[in-house]
Amino acid sequence: MSNGIVLNHHSLPFSCKEDADKGILAFFNVLRVCRKAGFKILLVDEDQDKSLMGLELANGYFVRNWYASTSKSVELTDWCRFLKSLETKQPLFETVDIESVGDRVEVGLPGESSGKPVLLAAFYFETFLASFTALATWVDSHIKVWVFDLDTTPEQRDETVLNLSNTASLEAHGEELKQRRNALLDTAKDIWLQRMHLFPHLTLLPNQIGTVLQSWSARQDILIKARDALNVLESFCDKWLSDEYVEYRHEYLRYLGLAAEVSGESDSVNNDPKKKKERMFWLDDGRQVYCENHVKLSDGYRMHFYADAEKKRIYVAYLGPHLSL
Repeated sequence: MSNGIVLNHHSLPFSCKEDADKGILAFFNVLRVCRKAGFKILLVDEDQDKSLMGLELANGYFVRNWYASTSKSVELTDWCRFLKSLETKQPLFETVDIESVGDRVEVGLPGESSGKPVLLAAFYFETFLASFTALATWVDSHIKVWVFDLDTTPEQRDETVLNLSNTASLEAHGEELKQRRNALLDTAKDIWLQRMHLFPHLTLLPNQIGTVLQSWSARQDILIKARDALNVLESFCDKWLSDEYVEYRHEYLRYLGLAAEVSGESDSVNNDPKKKKERMFWLDDGRQVYCENHVKLSDGYRMHFYADAEKKRIYVAYLGPHLSL
């Protein structure tokens, strides 16, 4: 299960509405980061509500109550939109089908005599628990568990299950989340097929980028640098849209971890109509723009892009050998 995380309903309830109002935002942040890492599905027990709206955060206080009371709050507008997007973008929920595994394997917390299906699911699928911060047991980034497995010797051993609940746990698992995202982008064709999900704030122009990625024959290290550059461009656009950045600048990409050099074109290119024309590309909305900004990849390869200040969106227009100088 490479693209699923396990909803840990055992991490509820909160003691009061006020704590729940704070805790739900931490949980939404976990889900938002997970979606950026490529996790599309929230795995749930068979007896659980298949909608986030039906989760009881505190005694008699459900997610739908939170939504009804905050949907008109300007400060929480983005989170309300995020919740609605989770509810409408399918698939989100999927029942954990581990009955056959459960006959042979059980996973539980130290001090408890019986296991929990959510722990078994996270352990079996080698994925994360998504927990609320209501109970101290479920806040740590790594949850200690015992595993009882009839097919192994010894039958019982100690293990840990990965857990996401707050900023600290997200930071602890940051590298793992990055690796899981990149695993979904292992080939050029993967990048093209996953573009809508993993690069929602970028537009990869189909005539050039689509053709190149679907028939990639260049070196793998060039592709990896291109993939890393796309990840940084996506991160920048996300922050641009949330007003963390007010404009596009090359140095912002460097702040976000771009290892490759990025720049505009030299005066010799800008002042040469023939060379400039080579860097003009048609966008999907019918505009023709000058894509002078480019990332320098390995072996003379370049990735040219256009940063649209009005839409706060980046259009990736060219990926290939160095254009004429």
